[in-house]
Amino acid sequence: MPGETELTSAYSSKVADDLQRNVAEQERIRGEVARLTAELDELMHDHGVLLSLQQALQTGAPASGREAPRQKAGNGRRSGKSSGAAKATLVELIRNHLAASSTPCSASDVTTALSEQHRDRRIQTTVVRTSLENLVGKGYAHRAKEGSSVFYTAATPAK
Repeated sequence: MPGETELTSAYSSKVADDLQRNVAEQERIRGEVARLTAELDELMHDHGVLLSLQQALQTGAPASGREAPRQKAGNGRRSGKSSGAAKATLVELIRNHLAASSTPCSASDVTTALSEQHRDRRIQTTVVRTSLENLVGKGYAHRAKEGSSVFYTAATPAK
């Protein structure tokens, strides 16, 4: 029986390690999917705007009132969905939340607040975390690490 106990312990440890690696890989892939989805949304939006402009140029008529193509910096982007009134993008919601917050926020804090404010949207912490990191990379937010926790604040605009 002693050999059996050691073998069971070894298998349990191996399974626990494999589960932890699996969860980490899922998180990584979710983040990548979120980034690619945002990039695809931006491209689809730009495609629609470009088609509208092309049609306006061909007919000589003014463009259909659609907004101008977006810049890559994530400033004031709108969803490419044609559901009537344009919804703010998740990135816009996150930036607004950080700007309105008087204290640093974790990705979980931001997710909870936005989920409560926008019950019609499914907001995931992994997507919020990826968006926050992208905002840090673009200089729109700052990151501060306290122990194992990460907190974000809005970057103050340069004057």
